[in-house]
Amino acid sequence: FVLHAYIIAWTGDIPALTKIMNITGHNSYHGCRFCNIEGVYSQKYRHVYFPPNPNCTNKDHLDWLRHINEIETATTNREKETLIKNYGIKGKSILFELSSIKFPRSFPIDIMHLFFENIAPQMFKLWSAHFFKDEDLNTVPFTISKSSWDMIGILMQNNKKKMPLVFGRPPRNILKHNAGYKAEEWANWIT
Repeated sequence: FVLHAYIIAWTGDIPALTKIMNITGHNSYHGCRFCNIEGVYSQKYRHVYFPPNPNCTNKDHLDWLRHINEIETATTNREKETLIKNYGIKGKSILFELSSIKFPRSFPIDIMHLFFENIAPQMFKLWSAHFFKDEDLNTVPFTISKSSWDMIGILMQNNKKKMPLVFGRPPRNILKHNAGYKAEEWANWIT
């Protein structure tokens, strides 16, 4: 019996993937590894942001190979730097040596950041009527009342010592401590 194992996906946070994929990162003008959206620099906030663009095209494996070839065959450093800036790719990653890896689809968004540090806190704000600055917009049928949140918080606090260690960090009162919740706490909350 011979087992052939292939790596088909690689995940991590944005700084880690920036290094392993050999890309410029999310703070550059072409910082998305999945599409060709172009960032705009805000002089006021001194930061690159990405306005929504419904006409933005996706990048595929062949696009990556073509862009890397252009960068590697650039005849001057200036041309190379311009191409890196235009494509958001610094060069060929070592992972191109693996035939099972396809750029960028083999590098999905990691679950911890997507769900546990992004969606879960936003859902909590929505359910607790703190999502919008305009209070009128926070009045929706699925909002959980303040008294219910108080009760949930008390139950969480009272059950700290009863929580099995397999869940990791014991629960804190979500109403009082949600701003400081870690990914692990959000994961326990939504699952």
